[in-house]
Parts: sequence; C-alpha cells; structure tokens
Amino acid sequence: MAKKRKKDKEDKEDYEFTPPEFDEKEFLLKELRDTKTVLLTVGYAAVFGIVAGVMANLDQDLVPLGLAIVIAGLVSLKYFYPFIKVDVTQFQKKNWAGNIAWFFFTFLAVWVLMFNFPIADHADPSVTEVTVWVDNGTNVTAIDYEYVDSVGAYVWVPRWGESLDSMIHASAAYTVNITAKVADNGELVTTLVSVDGGENFLSMTPEESHRYGFLLTGDQILSGSLTFEIRAADDAGHVTVFMPASAIPVSA
Repeated sequence: MAKKRKKDKEDKEDYEFTPPEFDEKEFLLKELRDTKTVLLTVGYAAVFGIVAGVMANLDQDLVPLGLAIVIAGLVSLKYFYPFIKVDVTQFQKKNWAGNIAWFFFTFLAVWVLMFNFPIADHADPSVTEVTVWVDNGTNVTAIDYEYVDSVGAYVWVPRWGESLDSMIHASAAYTVNITAKVADNGELVTTLVSVDGGENFLSMTPEESHRYGFLLTGDQILSGSLTFEIRAADDAGHVTVFMPASAIPVSA
C-alpha cells in the first residue's frame, strides 16, 4: 500500500502542465476583422439614419417610417457583410448581437441628430421674461409678468411693491418700455409688437443678448389700459405669438 502511494506521488510529480498553443496571428486577424466589421456597421447605420432624418425633415408625417427603415437596415446586414467581403462564416451569436446593437444605436443617434439644430429647426421661438419699464421722469419702475401661486395664473406684478393702478399715466411725461427675452434655436427674422390691439406691428429694438424692447409714451396709450402682442418669427418659418392674459391699467 505504501509502495502504491509512493508511486502515485511520483506520477503527480512527473505531471507537467502544457498550455495550449496560442496562435497570435490568428488572434490579431480576428480582432482586426471584428474592428473592421464594427466600423463598417457604424458607417452603414449612419447612412440609414441620414436617409430617415432627411425624409422626416421633408415631411413630419414620414417620421414613423424611421422604424421601418431601421428594421430594413438590420435585416440587410446579412447581405451587406458578404457584399463588402466580410467573412461571416466564423460569426458567433455574440458577433451578430454586438453588430446589431452597434447598428441600432448608431442609427438612433444619427436620426435624433438630424432633428436638431443646426441640421434642422423644429422649435418655435420663445418669448419669456416679459417686463414693462416705466419712467415718469423722476423714477424708473418695473412691472414683471410672472406666475403667482396664490392666483394660479400669470399676472402683472410691480417689482418693488408699488400700486399697479397708478404706475402708468396717459401723459407724454411717462416713457414706457415693453421688453422681453426672445430666443430661437436658429436665427430670428422678425420680432414685432402691436400695442392696444392694433394691426400695425412695429419692430422691437435689440437691447442686449436675446432681449428686445419697444418704447412709447403714456399719451400714445389711448384705450385706458396697456395691452400688447409680441410676434416672433425665425428663418425656418416658425412663429410665436405672445399676448398677456391681462392688461396694465393706465391712469388719466
């Protein structure tokens, strides 16, 4: 028994692990093939994304076709690879899954990019931070158009707590400046204002970055209250019309 244990021990000591032979050339070729396939897949998906984006930009009713285009692109991969001389005979499931993922997410990224500025402009101009400045020749005050929780609506709020009813008078001594922040993804073409519900729209004057103003005197306000409408248009043909829900009282 002792002899047998001794023999087993000697056999174990004689055993020598031999690692499998590593074919470095084959490994490098496989890595290069996989990398090349990914790059070609990304480029192929980008083409499909551009096509889908162009179609949607031409007619927004064609946006749902993007789903059909991405499915068609995924199905076409098995024909695309042989066409560009990519050997798919050694592809495993993980290769297909990886390339499908690369195609889908590249398509999605390009498609979304095609909907955004500077490639496309689907957003209307914004008119915000509306303030009416009042100069009575002695003091300058401000009336902000803002949302008040207690009222549950946008209303005119004197910035420094004055009485709204007595801030503007129908007098040439009062100068009123209607100001607003007007911005757009692209380029604004016109920023116009109409006072007292008239159809005569006049250009607002740029005052600072994205801020426009329009000056008038109190005696030009003929209706007993100040109402106005701001109309902004961009180079993509989008128009935004801003009209406050309430008027500012004008005293005699």
